Amino acid sequence: MNIFNRVTLQSLKKNRTRTFVTIIGIMLSTALICAVTTSFASVKEYAIGFIEYSDGKWHGSEKNIDSEKYKLFEESDEIKDKAVFSYIGYADIGSSNNYKPYLYISGFQEDEEGIAPLHVTSGRLPQNSSEIILPDHLSANGAVEYKVGDTIELEIGDRVPDTDKLLGSEQEEMLDLIKENFDLLKENKEMVSNYILRQDVPYIAEDDDSGNTVSAEKLNIRETRVYTIVGTYSRPDFEEIYSPGYTALTTPDAYNEKTTYTIFYRMNHIGDIYDFINANGLEGKTNSQLLMFRGVSKYASFYGMIYGLMAVVIGLIMFGSIMLIYNAFSISVSERTKQFGLLSSIGATKKQLRQMVRFEATVLSFIGIPLGICLGILGMWITFLAIGSKFTAFSGADYGKPLRICVSPTALIAACIIAFVTIRISACIPSVRATRITAVEAIRQNSDIKQSKHVKTPKLVYKLFGLSGMLAHKYFIRSKKRYRSTIISLFMSIVLFISAYAFTSYLVTSVGDAYNTFNMDYVYTLYEMPDDEKKIDIDALLRNIKGTEHITDANYYRSFYQEAHVDSKYLNGDVINSLSTGKKQSMEIDDDSMRLSINACFVDDETFKKILKKYNLPENEFMNSDSPLGIAYDDLYDLDIETGRMVHKKIFNNDNAEIGFTSHKKLDNYFYLETNTDGKDVYSSVDGNEKIEFESTEMSKDITLKIGKVIDEQPFFLNYSGTAIIYPYSLMEDVIGNDLEGGYGIDYSINSDDVYGGYRALEKMLRENGISNGDIYNYAEYAETSRSIIVIVKVFAYGFIVLISLIAAANVFNTITTNINLRRREFAMLKSVGMTDKGMKKMLNFECILYGTKALIYGLPISAIVTYLIYISISRGIDTEYRMPWGAVGVAVLSVFLVVFATMMYSMSKVKKDNPIDALKNENI
Repeated sequence: MNIFNRVTLQSLKKNRTRTFVTIIGIMLSTALICAVTTSFASVKEYAIGFIEYSDGKWHGSEKNIDSEKYKLFEESDEIKDKAVFSYIGYADIGSSNNYKPYLYISGFQEDEEGIAPLHVTSGRLPQNSSEIILPDHLSANGAVEYKVGDTIELEIGDRVPDTDKLLGSEQEEMLDLIKENFDLLKENKEMVSNYILRQDVPYIAEDDDSGNTVSAEKLNIRETRVYTIVGTYSRPDFEEIYSPGYTALTTPDAYNEKTTYTIFYRMNHIGDIYDFINANGLEGKTNSQLLMFRGVSKYASFYGMIYGLMAVVIGLIMFGSIMLIYNAFSISVSERTKQFGLLSSIGATKKQLRQMVRFEATVLSFIGIPLGICLGILGMWITFLAIGSKFTAFSGADYGKPLRICVSPTALIAACIIAFVTIRISACIPSVRATRITAVEAIRQNSDIKQSKHVKTPKLVYKLFGLSGMLAHKYFIRSKKRYRSTIISLFMSIVLFISAYAFTSYLVTSVGDAYNTFNMDYVYTLYEMPDDEKKIDIDALLRNIKGTEHITDANYYRSFYQEAHVDSKYLNGDVINSLSTGKKQSMEIDDDSMRLSINACFVDDETFKKILKKYNLPENEFMNSDSPLGIAYDDLYDLDIETGRMVHKKIFNNDNAEIGFTSHKKLDNYFYLETNTDGKDVYSSVDGNEKIEFESTEMSKDITLKIGKVIDEQPFFLNYSGTAIIYPYSLMEDVIGNDLEGGYGIDYSINSDDVYGGYRALEKMLRENGISNGDIYNYAEYAETSRSIIVIVKVFAYGFIVLISLIAAANVFNTITTNINLRRREFAMLKSVGMTDKGMKKMLNFECILYGTKALIYGLPISAIVTYLIYISISRGIDTEYRMPWGAVGVAVLSVFLVVFATMMYSMSKVKKDNPIDALKNENI
């Protein structure tokens, strides 16, 4: 080790506080970079695990290949392993699905578990030719029920076109496909009739005018086999939705020249997959998603996007880190200016001086980077431990595995290299600066503070802070270069924190709008109406629901969806004109009125009274049985043709309006269909086979709904986006009568403090009361994906903010403490001429105010501009309002002054212990 490196190490040891804080800054920067690379690696491994679970581990596949092509895979050295499905035949299984009548029996074997996407849900896979495993959807989709342990006898054969039936049928009864190819079919009848149809050919059939399915194929039975059912498995992904048979698996028959295979294979070297396919003229498909995440893709755009995104994030971190770590080395150079001058005066070259600064950066890197890597891994381990389960919102409940950290050597090496480069760049400018000062200037130490003219102090400063404030102000003006980095650090922290908070806030709001839960956790629909025969007490049921464990609030309502007509004078003309063309045309009746789809909603009286109280509305007017007024919820979500955005709009132009519509009476087993040209109401039977006409005066009546208040805040019980007119349930008969068609059931809107516990408690309560529990819709579960996305976004966004803010805080601490140390002679001189501790404290407090105020003067306006730019970007696609995140502003202001004052007080606690005589002798070497 040469003498210059030893001097550098001695300097680091003597300035332990600065060294320690610089290492912390490097640690935090490295941890942040490591967090990014490790997160990408972890998410990548999670995606690979999910794809291999759901789609299989295969790289490529070929369907319905013959024995000759199968030999290619059997004999090739490039193939690692494979899963093989061999064709055995079809059997009629008696399915209720007219277009999926068969059981498709296939032999199955694989070299390693998981190559093919098979998930056994009960039992096990077959071990011999007398055992079989059935798919779950045979029961759910085909209504064919078997249990594990049952035996099943199957008549197995081949699907072939039924040419005799097709060519012998009447022309008008022929399928459209046959009509178009009649002559071709007739010429090649024998060849077509012997063509075996596979799983990739849909069931050849068509529904006739009577709704009956007319088949164009037949099953040529070859043999009968008896199987024992040993298990069930989930519907495989390789069975297309149009496949005519439910795939059942057994062990394969002995392979021969006539065997047909479907094969899923893996390569020894995954990167060779596309070359192997092209070289052998294969026409199958690849597991493209798995290949992409494994690093193999035909298209560079995918990697350009992934690595581009990572580069942008790391670039931002590097920029912030360079700005912050640079200051630590800049301070070091300033602190050692006299040292460099002395070394230069005895013959040290510029290259040797630069090498000293770079050696310092290397030493600090070797300490800070490993610690930062450990901190980053620990941080991401804790993060994924806390939120890893939220990623099941993307992968689904079937996969069920939470995201866990993946410590990838490649990711760690990349993080180390990026962090080291960042630190070297940060030390580059200070190392150049160390060689620009002449030896005489360095020894005199007059380069950092230059005064070209007399510095004037505002009278207000002197009046408020006296001599201490004047000295602080003059020092601040004269030594701008020394304090600029501190201001920049504070400025960056303010802008980053506020803008990131604003972006996260907008993103969370947008995700919430996309996954609207209508402010409720569950909705329960009671289709059994409260009539005289069934004696269902809807109020008693409401009390039971409210008394259920975990339920916090509930109400009920009945909705009538109608197409109403509204006088144009009640409508907002500007909004109507801005609607999309199709929407506007569907609403127009004539120049004086518009057509409007509405929901006449009758809510329980207690809830209606709460709404009246909330908006200070008179109960005697809105609950007057002679002429009740409704409350309109006005929210039209539509495309704005001028801006091209989906926006929320208000249709009504004031609180008072009237809506009219024609109601139709209920008729058992029939529903209102239309009013014909003769003015008669036409009712159709439920099965559509019969129509009855009535005089309109007999079955119809005109109803007018009067509105007394329009609101735009959605009541929690409404599971409807649009226009709703709300009335109390007790006045339903007075408003529309009791025999109106269009109201189907009563909905209970329910909230709880435990999403899953409340749902189970509701099911139990309904069962105990003998009421069907099959009509509970769990909105909260539907919103879980939204909540998971929001939590993930918040954790990563705020984690990024916190780490960058800590780096900035460490930098500010480093800057201020070092500047205080450099000014020890100044403070000793001030003490020697009579400045008291109180005066010293007053001077430093004023300097703190200058730091914080200047940073806020620059930071807050820029933050507002950045927040507005974020708003502009988001508002291009989403209807939202500009809002300044005042909470984040308050936190930023408080944090700035807190960090600055705390650091200054810490530094001064060290300076107070100095003896003025010793401090005046201090040379800062």
